[in-house]
Amino acid sequence: MQTLHDHSAPKSLECIEIYVPKKLEHLSELYNFLRAKVTRRKEDKASGVTIDGFSLYEVDGAFFGERMYEERTLVIRILFLRSPDDDADSIHRKIMALGTEIGTTVALTEEELWICHYQQGVVIFRSQANQKRA
Repeated sequence: MQTLHDHSAPKSLECIEIYVPKKLEHLSELYNFLRAKVTRRKEDKASGVTIDGFSLYEVDGAFFGERMYEERTLVIRILFLRSPDDDADSIHRKIMALGTEIGTTVALTEEELWICHYQQGVVIFRSQANQKRA
């Protein structure tokens, strides 16, 4: 059975999804980049772009750019907490900075990166066993 975490008020999260063509050359670099962003949260706080989690999944689809692309796409879902000081402009700057980082470190040869943004609320649950350890 799960119980509500001590901080039961919903937290405001920003969720962005970045769409890049699934290419073997991107996978290892991308995973390492994202994992480093999560583990270096304290160091990255100074630059204003920290992430609190990520997931990767793939979809098949068609996209029109310079030509029609029909390919498997890697979707990178990134979550970060919204601070009380964040407004729409600061969130937009963080999203653009993160997209620029990915575009200039991992997906160098891509014509475009597509980024979708969703504001979400989340309530965190912990099992009773985890609460006893805390």
